[in-house]
Amino acid sequence: MHPAPQGGSDPVVHVIQRPEFVDQADGTVRAYYPGEDWYVTGKDRTAAGHALTAEVDRRMQDPNYVAQHFAMAQRHLDGEHTPGFDVQVLDQDQYQARTSEIGDALREGRTPDSE
Repeated sequence: MHPAPQGGSDPVVHVIQRPEFVDQADGTVRAYYPGEDWYVTGKDRTAAGHALTAEVDRRMQDPNYVAQHFAMAQRHLDGEHTPGFDVQVLDQDQYQARTSEIGDALREGRTPDSE
């Protein structure tokens, strides 16, 4: 959710957000990330998940949204707590291991952090 680190020894702020899905009365599914003030809907959980991914990708192109998201991460580092929103400070080696782990999970069709 941030540009790839450029090397060096600076720590990386790593955010993990676990999506929430809510069945709606009309048969659709609402998907959102905890701590966010927006949501998407889809005809089923899969469609809602795809819509959520597309929307977060779109929002990450907006510098104002990125700044708001970073501010939320900073508040969590300072002690705020939102279930489903976790922030870690990783060193470069931990970050590289984490990105490899996420890539492996996605290639295998698993959701990272679902085990």
